[in-house]
Amino acid sequence: MTELTDRMRTCAAHIVAVASEGDVVYNDAANLLIEASNALEAVPTPLGEPMEIIPPVAPRPSIEFGLGSATWLAPGDTLPKANPYRSANTCPNCDSRTNKTVRRAGSVLMLICPACGHQWRYQR
Repeated sequence: MTELTDRMRTCAAHIVAVASEGDVVYNDAANLLIEASNALEAVPTPLGEPMEIIPPVAPRPSIEFGLGSATWLAPGDTLPKANPYRSANTCPNCDSRTNKTVRRAGSVLMLICPACGHQWRYQR
């Protein structure tokens, strides 16, 4: 930093020497250079070597979340199959996670979604 601040002060001294008595712009520029050099001198010197660049972490494979590659849907297409790792109580039709109504049909428990009315068999 000392070389930069010395050059700034040298430029300021030259501007003051060349400028005429009443030239406000030159004197203002010289004053700004002197203030900037004083501010740069107040900045502490670096404490050592910069840190080495750490290589990025590899992203997790998308199979971990049960999702395949992204697909574009055209109007009227059906949505891809829902995430198989989600809760058993999540509605397969609208993906709602609200409390479901349970109805017994013989020995089978049926869940009814209050959001869309879809029914499906409860699986543990």
